[in-house]
Amino acid sequence: MYLYSFIKSIGRLTLKTFSGLKQSEKWARAYLHTVEVKFDGKFDQKTIEKTVKRYSIQQHFINDSFSSLYGRNNNINEKERNLLYFIMASVYDDFFDDKTLTLEQIDAIFYHPEEYNAKTFFEKVFIYTHTRLLNDVADRTQYYKDFEELHIAQKDSLEQFNPNVSDETLLSITTRKGGYSLLMCRHYLDTPYLPEADACWYALGGVIQLTNDLYDIYKDMQEGIITLAIRAKQHETIYALFHKHAQALNESIRKLPVTSTRKSDISIILNVIAAFGYVALDNLARLQGNKASLPAFETLPRKELIIDMEKNANRFKLLKFTYQNAGL
Repeated sequence: MYLYSFIKSIGRLTLKTFSGLKQSEKWARAYLHTVEVKFDGKFDQKTIEKTVKRYSIQQHFINDSFSSLYGRNNNINEKERNLLYFIMASVYDDFFDDKTLTLEQIDAIFYHPEEYNAKTFFEKVFIYTHTRLLNDVADRTQYYKDFEELHIAQKDSLEQFNPNVSDETLLSITTRKGGYSLLMCRHYLDTPYLPEADACWYALGGVIQLTNDLYDIYKDMQEGIITLAIRAKQHETIYALFHKHAQALNESIRKLPVTSTRKSDISIILNVIAAFGYVALDNLARLQGNKASLPAFETLPRKELIIDMEKNANRFKLLKFTYQNAGL
């Protein structure tokens, strides 16, 4: 029965991905252009690619999966909110990463957008998307609280440049950044509020953030960013940490008050996401081999730390790890 459900869900996702991703990306690019015209500015190509890619993946893998608990995909209003979020998040991240605004200015534009004297194109875009979403969600108070938690976690993440930052602090930053960034997205759906789903959104966010850190080991080292993945000394330790969060995701899925069929379907799709992390962990296991610890990452060439998901071997592993972990 599980094998049948797995084949059906993966087949449906594959067809939807091939047919839907390009269409979503085309729509997102056109929408970004309307924002450029509206505020007489230009997004750089990096921001466009990042926004379009993240929006499309989230739309098909995550948001539609949660709407499927109610037997449907996202409607156009939900899709627009999702894209507005990724436009806002990309600009917001750049405020921190590119240091285009001071922390005081970021606080001001976040807490008091209506009073902020926006001068640049990106400041205007952030205020527009931030206020659009604030005014469009059903539960503005809770949405604002969730965004504020993400805002606090984002500021705390500056500690990731501190070589003396503790592992406990890194774990807190990682889970809060990932958790609240996903929890915000549940507000963009027009589905009835489901308290049990909040734990699912939050757990998935933590898994995604840990996965991103595993894939970004080389890039983060170049930028001086410290993560638990970079700190890892043994494959077994980082695997145990990731597996614990992936299992917490599955436990949250088990508690959803929906039919077993719908729980199974969403578990398979969300575990595809978790499986990306397991593929990266499998690469770390290869690097460690029979030794007691991982090699020093800074001694390795870039190609040893990059996970190429275009390789059929890695795609097979993705399916294998999904199948192994998605069963409820």
